[in-house]
Amino acid sequence: MSGPTQGINVPLAAASASRLLRSVTWGVPALILAVALIPDRENTPLFRGLLTVLALLLFALFQLAPRRLAYTLTPDAVVIQRVLNQTRLPYASLSARRTSGVLGMRTFGTGIPGYLTGHFTLSHDGQGVSRVLAAASASRGGVLLHSGDANYFLTPADPATFLAELSRRGVGLAA
Repeated sequence: MSGPTQGINVPLAAASASRLLRSVTWGVPALILAVALIPDRENTPLFRGLLTVLALLLFALFQLAPRRLAYTLTPDAVVIQRVLNQTRLPYASLSARRTSGVLGMRTFGTGIPGYLTGHFTLSHDGQGVSRVLAAASASRGGVLLHSGDANYFLTPADPATFLAELSRRGVGLAA
C-alpha cells in the first residue's frame, strides 16, 4: 500500500509504440532544441531561450508522463492517476470486461508512447463501444470499465487478475 490513497497498485501493461512513432515523438523536442541552437542574427536571445525552455519542457513531459499513469484499487473505488488529475470510479456503479478493441484516433487528450489519456475512438470492440476515455499505456489489450455514461479504457499488465480482483470487490463483470 502506498501513496495518498491507500490501496493496491495495479501494474500497467508495457508501452507499445512503433519505432517510427517513438522517433517522431522524441524528434520534435530535439528539432526545437536544434533550431534554438542554430546561430542566426534574427533570433534574439529571448526567442532562443524560449525555444530551449519549450524543448526541455517537452523532453520532461515525454519522460515523466508515462511514469505518472497509475491504477490503484482502494477499498471503495478504482483510482486512475494521470499527470494532472485523478479519477475515482466507485465499485458500486461500475461494470467491467475485457475488450479486443484498439484505440484509434485521439479526439481530445494526450497520445505519447506509454501515455494515452483522454478521449479516443475505439475500433474492433465487438460490442459496439466506439468512444472511450483512455488512461492507458498501450493501444490494445485493454479492459473497459463502464461507469455512468462513460467507458474507460485501461491497460493493466494482467487483465484477468485485474478483473478477478474487481469481481472480488463487487464489480459486475460483463461478457
